[in-house]
Amino acid sequence: MLSLPVHSSAALALTLSVLACAQDPGSVPEGRADLGAQIDALADRGTVALGRVQVDPEFPGRRHFRYDHRVGGVRVFGSQLVRQLDAQGRTLSVFGRIDEGLAVDVTPALSADQAVRAAEPMFPPGAYAVGEPELVLLPRGQDRVLTWMLWMRFDHHLDRVFVDARSGTIVWRYSDLRTEAAVGVGRGVWGDRKKISVDSAPSGFRADDQLRPPALTTYDFRYDLGAAGPALSEGYFDPIYVASNGNNTWGDGAVVDAHVYAGWTYDYYFKRHQRRGIDGQNLPVRSVTHFLPRSVDFANAFWDPFQNAMYYGDGDSEFAAFSGALDVVVHEMTHGVTQYTWDGIYSGESGALNEAFSDIMATGAEFFHQPEGSGRHHADYYLGEDLTFLFDPPRMAVRSMENPSLFCSNALAACDPDHYSDLYRGPQDNGGVHHNSGIANQAFYLLVEGGVNRTSGLRVDGLGPGRRGDAERIFYRGFTSYLTPSATFADARAATVQAALDLYGEAEAAQVAMAWTAVGVE
Repeated sequence: MLSLPVHSSAALALTLSVLACAQDPGSVPEGRADLGAQIDALADRGTVALGRVQVDPEFPGRRHFRYDHRVGGVRVFGSQLVRQLDAQGRTLSVFGRIDEGLAVDVTPALSADQAVRAAEPMFPPGAYAVGEPELVLLPRGQDRVLTWMLWMRFDHHLDRVFVDARSGTIVWRYSDLRTEAAVGVGRGVWGDRKKISVDSAPSGFRADDQLRPPALTTYDFRYDLGAAGPALSEGYFDPIYVASNGNNTWGDGAVVDAHVYAGWTYDYYFKRHQRRGIDGQNLPVRSVTHFLPRSVDFANAFWDPFQNAMYYGDGDSEFAAFSGALDVVVHEMTHGVTQYTWDGIYSGESGALNEAFSDIMATGAEFFHQPEGSGRHHADYYLGEDLTFLFDPPRMAVRSMENPSLFCSNALAACDPDHYSDLYRGPQDNGGVHHNSGIANQAFYLLVEGGVNRTSGLRVDGLGPGRRGDAERIFYRGFTSYLTPSATFADARAATVQAALDLYGEAEAAQVAMAWTAVGVE
């Protein structure tokens, strides 16, 4: 089994010396040349295959090569290596794990169509498959099960499903919805006045941002699920449903906030992290409002990975439209960033890290765009606090980074943990993806603000609020550059420590390590 990196202080010291050596064009870092040769040998044998290359915006010339583990040409789901190369093509680091000696028969007994037909009876009437099924090896404990991976859509749900390629039984399934140039003026959900970037049309104005490089378009499905049908089933967004206004004074708060905050999210990623949209190449993004009938109380939001679209519910008697909170919009759009970088599996520890990364970037964007404070439209360490008609955090919020245990789940019979010793390992919430995110959220909070973890009693000095942007860059680089789809909390610790070393130095890396230690992640 090839398992990298080794999480130890010795490994960190080695990495420091490697990065220093890499500055000398005439030298090859000791050990890293051999490691790079190992990756090349694995590729030559077909054990790994290059899946994606990321350009490193922080260090010109550096690239991150993501290799998928393969057996007999079939991808091992979630198993990946990330290799960082400098401008001269030399290996600087490798993160990830693969089981090198796997010997599995990858001949399916069922075709892709047969797998779809086997899955359909397990879902409500009217459910249908979307996308192309892929034959993958699914890790289940010590076994690797040959499965057809596919997606089933029903109502406003999207489940990722793994069908045994021999028996036709469903081995695993989980929800794969990641929840939560004319310039006009509009009023948001809470009545605040905003500028809105739109496009002029013969009959008025359309919510199509013309000021930013990617197409950022907001749709209004007019409370008609039938109108959303082509988008949900085929990914086709009829232009007639682009939100529009006759005089460029916009009064639909849900549309205004969805559109404006999508632009603000793009600005945050571009200005703080030098990222051009969710895929780094200005891929179009859609925001969808009013997609369910008025009689349906849908107090939630989600990212649809098939459509590169964010869907916002209109709320209920307690919550207003979910586009009315900047951190909710950034959270959902960040699921898109995750999808196009490390693509964390939305279950268990990797799913909790997926959710935490969205929370961390959302909080960073709040502090980037809004004044710090405790009122509505102010930056703080609560998530979703601007959603409720009664603004009263902490009671009226979704999560807290400063004190995760303020929020409890009846279904899980537990409060959100701030320490790894309290990690939820049951089946609810896709294995606790929202619940367990509090652990990484608390680590980020302690890195910025410092303080004492309530469970461990350990104190962290922190970088200080004046360096919040540095903490955001550390977590952004660690997650997007080094994590692999099946990452654990321990991997996130190693990745962010490495990112701190890359960007700043040993003192900052020590603070990152201290924050993770305080929350029980070693």
